Amino acid sequence: MLNPACFPVRVAILDDHAVVRVGLAATLSQEWDLRVVGGFADSRSMLNALPDLHVDVLITDYSLGPDEIDGVALVRAVRTKFPACKVLVVSSHDQPAIVALSLRAGAHGYVTKSQAIHSIAKAVRIVAAGQRYLDDYMAYELELAATEPTEDVHGHLPGAHAVLNCPDLSVREREVMRCFLNGMSVTQIAEKFKRSTKTISTQKAGAFRKLGVATDAAFFKLKHLAHREDKTERGRLGWQDGVVSNGHTERDAERYDDAPKS
Repeated sequence: MLNPACFPVRVAILDDHAVVRVGLAATLSQEWDLRVVGGFADSRSMLNALPDLHVDVLITDYSLGPDEIDGVALVRAVRTKFPACKVLVVSSHDQPAIVALSLRAGAHGYVTKSQAIHSIAKAVRIVAAGQRYLDDYMAYELELAATEPTEDVHGHLPGAHAVLNCPDLSVREREVMRCFLNGMSVTQIAEKFKRSTKTISTQKAGAFRKLGVATDAAFFKLKHLAHREDKTERGRLGWQDGVVSNGHTERDAERYDDAPKS
């Protein structure tokens, strides 16, 4: 529990969509123990303003604009420069690999944008008190994914089909990622399609952003997990918002860190 002397909890919001920022600020401002002290559309202005705001909890989206510091890099930057500031990720990305990577980078909680908005106020209070926050369903996803095999009986890594079928990917992004999954380098892909390495790198970066990952390692972790999405669909029913203990969440995240890296 928070010490009453610490009220109100000072909250800053980082999201490149104005509707999300304004909506979150309006909702949280109705809570007697929370005070929104800043709202930001880009990560650099947020990082420049934090020293003067004395923020207790930063609410941030996982993916921002194309030239932004976001994802794991942003979480690490905030935790390094402002260790007293708790980070709560609020994102539309619900892949367990992304959640685990965020937690390992130093985030104190993760809320998907599909959850009821009142759960964000609850999450802010929990992380402000020094605990980790995940809803029960995401905790279940992390536990289930951590116990799934990462290779099939032939030693092949599953999940490529599910990842490449992401509807947000363009045709060219999909073909670049298919080659990347087959072990080709950016230079080799550029030679194959008679494009420049800059073009291939841009298409790869665009695919990463749409998939909600920031690094090769994160992409391969996402691919490892994608194959079992249909197995967990039945687990979506009956799960309510809840609190996951610090130790439980950290153990799940650590098990992800043991997954093979590219």
